[in-house]
Amino acid sequence: MNRIILTLASLFIVGWTMAQTGNHWTPITDNQYNMTVRGIIVIDGETQASSQLEIGAFCGEECRGSRLAALFPPTGEYTVMLTIKSNVFSGETITFRIYDHASQQELNLQSESTLIFEHNTNQGSMGNWFPFVFTTSESMDYHFVDAGLWSNPSNWLNGALPGSTDEVFIDAPCQLDMDAEVASLTVSDGQRLTLQAGRTLTVSGDLVNASIAGLVIENGAQLINASVNVSATMEKDIIAYNTSNPDGWYTIASPMDRMGIAESDFLTPNYDLYRYDETNLTNEEWQNYKANHPDFTTFENGRGNLYANSNSFSPAFTDFLNASAVTRPLTCTERPDALSGFNLIGNPFPHVIYKGNGGAIDNAKLASGYYTLTNEGAWHVHTYDDAIQPGQGILVKTTAATDLTIQKTNAASTSETGNAKANAARLEVSVAGQSGETQAFAYFASGIGLDKMENLAEEAPSLSIRHEGRDYAIAHLGTETETMDLMFSNKQSGDFTLAVGGSAQFNYLHLVDYITGEEVDLSEQPTYTFHANGNEYAARFMLIFKQKTGVDESDSLQQFCFVKDGVIYLYKETQNALFVMTDVLGRTVKSVQLNGNAACPITNLKSGVYLVRLTEGTTSQIQKIVIHP
Repeated sequence: MNRIILTLASLFIVGWTMAQTGNHWTPITDNQYNMTVRGIIVIDGETQASSQLEIGAFCGEECRGSRLAALFPPTGEYTVMLTIKSNVFSGETITFRIYDHASQQELNLQSESTLIFEHNTNQGSMGNWFPFVFTTSESMDYHFVDAGLWSNPSNWLNGALPGSTDEVFIDAPCQLDMDAEVASLTVSDGQRLTLQAGRTLTVSGDLVNASIAGLVIENGAQLINASVNVSATMEKDIIAYNTSNPDGWYTIASPMDRMGIAESDFLTPNYDLYRYDETNLTNEEWQNYKANHPDFTTFENGRGNLYANSNSFSPAFTDFLNASAVTRPLTCTERPDALSGFNLIGNPFPHVIYKGNGGAIDNAKLASGYYTLTNEGAWHVHTYDDAIQPGQGILVKTTAATDLTIQKTNAASTSETGNAKANAARLEVSVAGQSGETQAFAYFASGIGLDKMENLAEEAPSLSIRHEGRDYAIAHLGTETETMDLMFSNKQSGDFTLAVGGSAQFNYLHLVDYITGEEVDLSEQPTYTFHANGNEYAARFMLIFKQKTGVDESDSLQQFCFVKDGVIYLYKETQNALFVMTDVLGRTVKSVQLNGNAACPITNLKSGVYLVRLTEGTTSQIQKIVIHP
């Protein structure tokens, strides 16, 4: 009889073991040694009865095993059968974490259970389960006492790493080499905390540091905190320009509160520091700090600057970190070019921010998107889902003078235009060549378009959307739009590749190359490679498309005419139809009203590629034609 009971229990264990799916953690799998733990979950003294709880076994920050709790029928308990792996035969300390799949979050609980790894051993059994004990976390003091890495538990007086509810004291030089969140943090006098590149420190409460040398934020690191009077150093990596390498442009912005320029190390010899002033109509929009402008003495809060240096080094912004929202006045001057309303602003905080609805920079008063400057001197267009980095300046456009408030939040934007559904229809076009890449975006929704900004570097290619006589990097088009001219320019000859992408869906998407006369179905082939000679500037391409509406509308884009002996013939007669022809620059060269006749003379037109549109009632048809010599 006992043998039968044992066999049934073994079967239950097999079923219990196989019922595990959808783990939150992904443990390592290639370590050679194993240890098995069978246990129950106890939180604040109460044994848990839930299959939504998952136990993770960790050695430091490395997950060595994870398992969801499962019902163990012989006893009616929810138990965890956990395999822990290691490359060390014995001696490693194993700690535990808990994840709740019901709330989809790691629980902020203090683990009271640890194990010393021993290969080929078992901990816990039926009736004598190993207890995975957790208690509600309370704030604890954590002191960093041995110089070295934050991630090393032995550097902490407590022998463990602090968590989001803990108060931290830096009593020895510390390198933050992992993302961390704590309740409060104090850097002791004479000590230093360095946030390594790529790492983020979140301090939800008070942050105390009295010396700029006590808190160092490396280029690419982030600090999220709202405390006032926090001294810090934030580094900005600069690559030198020289005769063999003309690159080295940067748009920079200070996270400090009105930091003085004269005492900064940005003024290392052979530098250039500019601000942008679109109100200046005498071709001196870029004002050099070296020209001794009397009001150009500080890195203004929320303002961007253009910077270059002949030395490769890491100058630093130093002073008190901005602790609250920053308001920046924006100008909009009537100019003879398309650059009215462009302002160079910047991220005034030591963490990433976003431009768009729900982000730090609201789009309500601004054109969609923004520009950043590449090291090669090309203006690169961005949309709402791109982060603005700490220390980075951006170029934005306003349609009227206004005060812009940059909120202190790192929340991502939810949309570009405020209409999340409309934002789903976005077409992206890019052109890449040996001298770089450029992009343009079309939104099929209402909004303010971002005019095309010409590159500072002449060798970089340029791409824009021609819409209503203006060139845009981001254009807002009506949902009924069916064609789009793409302006392309380049100073250097070479081969380029055009590609399309985005979230807009089309029944029909063709690209017409006005220079070669080639037509490409981009729905079948999303890239097109072409050659361009130097100093080209023209409406080189046209996109012809029909958005998906749930109804197959592709018939409206079929061939409806042909050319013969200087006459365009239509395949059918029309009733009060408008016939319009445009050339490669988007100019109308012929516009006639057709009634019944199925032919239209086109004498005196130069040879080349043209686009014809036939509108009859509410229906439009579009077609490319080629007039030969």
